[in-house]
Amino acid sequence: MRESEDYDPPADKSSFIEHNLGHFGSVLEQVGHALPIESSPVDKVLGSVNPGVRLLGILATIVCVNITCNMLFSYIMLAVVLLMMATRPARLMRALLGPVLAVCILSLVVAVPSLLIGQYSAPVRLVVRAFVAVSLVIALARTVPWNRLIAGLRAVGYPDSVIYICDVTIQFIDILGRSMVELLDALRLRSVGRDRTKLTSAGQLMGALFLRANTQARQMAESMVCRGFDGTYHIHHERLLTWRNGVYAVCIAAMIALAVYSG
Repeated sequence: MRESEDYDPPADKSSFIEHNLGHFGSVLEQVGHALPIESSPVDKVLGSVNPGVRLLGILATIVCVNITCNMLFSYIMLAVVLLMMATRPARLMRALLGPVLAVCILSLVVAVPSLLIGQYSAPVRLVVRAFVAVSLVIALARTVPWNRLIAGLRAVGYPDSVIYICDVTIQFIDILGRSMVELLDALRLRSVGRDRTKLTSAGQLMGALFLRANTQARQMAESMVCRGFDGTYHIHHERLLTWRNGVYAVCIAAMIALAVYSG
């Protein structure tokens, strides 16, 4: 009883859990949450266009950028994307540039072996096209709320099965992202002293997340059946015949004509 009972746990690092799983959970948590666009003039203008029409225009742009042999069209689209990027606030610019640059670096690594066979312009073509395509897709995903994007898909005639998969996927990624953060905090609070089984703890964490996802999926399916869901989405349709959608469609048509002219 006279001996001290003070316990001084040895210092330990948990960089694997905090950096990897923490970053993974925070990224998942951001899915489906649109960034504010009040201070971005280009996104305010594009926000008034129907999301389904914007999606068709982005698909057409990606196809045109990838099928044209003349790099002039790709450079013009790159200049347009960079101009749009420059008008955005710093927060939105950082949110877009992170994944875009990561994809561009991966594309550059993939295209480097082409230098060995004399294809010196291949890395530039691949990086430019990847930058344009990924920038447009991520800008749409980060500036349009998921419910408005789902409504836009329904307005342009996408089948209910595709909309159902997209809707449930976005919602579950959001839920599982917050669950990942909660489980990570619980693991960090229960980790005292040196832990030599970090990989085992990470595996158990992922296993618990998988079981929670399975349980939530089953409960969601049962609740939808009880509420009479028959697979048909009844949503508020946005008008397609507006002057904003018309101007956007004219711009896309001009872009397609430029791609055909460039070859």
